[in-house]
Amino acid sequence: MGREERLVSIEEGLFFVALDDMELPPDMAEGGWLATSLREFYKETKLPELCVARLRANAIRVPYLYLNANDYIYRFRAEKERNRKVYQVDDTSVALYHSALCDAIKAVKRAKERSATSPARLDFGAAEYLLPSHFGFCLGVQNAIERAYETLAANPGKRVFMLSELIHNPFVNQDLQERGLKYLQSDKGVPVIEEATGLPYWEGLSDQDIVIIPAFGARDEDKLRLIERGLPIRQYDATCMLVEKVWKAARRYGQQGYTIVIHGKAEHEETKATFSNSAKYAPSVVIRDMKEAAQLGEVILAETKEDKQRLFAPFVSRASVGFDPSKDLDRLALVNQTTLLRNETLKIIAYLEETLTAAYGEAHITEHLAMSSKGDTLCYATQVNQDALAKALDEDIDAAIVVGGKNSSNTFQLFRLCQERFGDRAFYIQSEGNIRSKSEVEHFIFPYDPKNPKQGGMETRPFLPEKERVRVLVTGGASCPDGILQQIIARINGFFPEDRVRSVESVLAEIE
Repeated sequence: MGREERLVSIEEGLFFVALDDMELPPDMAEGGWLATSLREFYKETKLPELCVARLRANAIRVPYLYLNANDYIYRFRAEKERNRKVYQVDDTSVALYHSALCDAIKAVKRAKERSATSPARLDFGAAEYLLPSHFGFCLGVQNAIERAYETLAANPGKRVFMLSELIHNPFVNQDLQERGLKYLQSDKGVPVIEEATGLPYWEGLSDQDIVIIPAFGARDEDKLRLIERGLPIRQYDATCMLVEKVWKAARRYGQQGYTIVIHGKAEHEETKATFSNSAKYAPSVVIRDMKEAAQLGEVILAETKEDKQRLFAPFVSRASVGFDPSKDLDRLALVNQTTLLRNETLKIIAYLEETLTAAYGEAHITEHLAMSSKGDTLCYATQVNQDALAKALDEDIDAAIVVGGKNSSNTFQLFRLCQERFGDRAFYIQSEGNIRSKSEVEHFIFPYDPKNPKQGGMETRPFLPEKERVRVLVTGGASCPDGILQQIIARINGFFPEDRVRSVESVLAEIE
């Protein structure tokens, strides 16, 4: 961020100034000011523990001092501001990110960017493919990818880290690693060990390093560790503004006296970041699905304090410190992990409305449920991808292929829609490498149902039927590069005699 040489009062007797790369403005240096990382400051001074606690509690604000309540850390780039050169660094990046077929489809559909239309049809002769009108990279992912490649290019010789995975796609992450990017921790928060020292990279971080915050955002706890080491982070914070929109909604509801119910996966980076933010402003709790919403409903309707505490026990590890189910569940607002199914969110809100109505009466429901929270914190890009896929589900197809990383929540939601419609003809894969032959495909079983011993693993399943002509639905999650979709189409076309497969050029000419 641009340096502004002014102090900002945080609370009585406590002032902060945001500095870039630990630079001290000349006039402050002449006035006797010194700049040091907070971690070094803690070591060199003997402040009372209470003072250190005050500093640590407020230090998270340092990189964002000059943002007001309506500002976003990193707004979406307009089309003319896109840096498309990062996708064409060399042959590897071109193959990963570029697809003439996908480009043509998106060019035709771009006029209706925020609404779903009928699927595109690609007739290759022996195989016909249906691609929804919206698929693949969302704006938040594009922002984060461009930020990462730009940061690497602008800082030769420096260590550039990503806090955790940039996005949930192994091929994008691998490409960045091969260009020098390192990771501080896994998507589950497990520290990455530096091979040369045998110590976590976290331990050796200094103010000479750069750490990029991924599109999912980051917990305040992780940001504070970076700030205390003197690392500049706002200029490398690639948090998606639609994720930040959720944080702002949680803050607004919290300031209005509501408890925040987060519909999300407690282990997901985005949900962790949202919880970290919401818990600053209000009691907060994470629920995963409709089943857990019903469990929370039982707590709300329980008559005694003892029963409420007992029924709330499964949620304690996913609730803010000091959460009191006897008083913190009477006024609720719901916010989302942005990549979940809208219909599921609406069902949860409807259920909470029924439950609170039963507890407090219909006349008082608006006092106990923030009615404006009905799905307004879902990502529009996730929703339009789901809507676009829904328009293709009525088609008669032989296989539905959903492409994305193994830890991609939004990809799994797309797969759920396909599975509900096509059953075993729906497949979750990462790339064309999972298509073993015309008759076999490696399907990923997403870890959603703890009772399923196969979850999290790959399973070989029957693929395409023995037919003269097949119809295949193909779509990609919000972190799936277009190049992989085209490679999947090429892989399937390769199972047929060349004289029965039309050229890409001829198919492109027909896209409308």
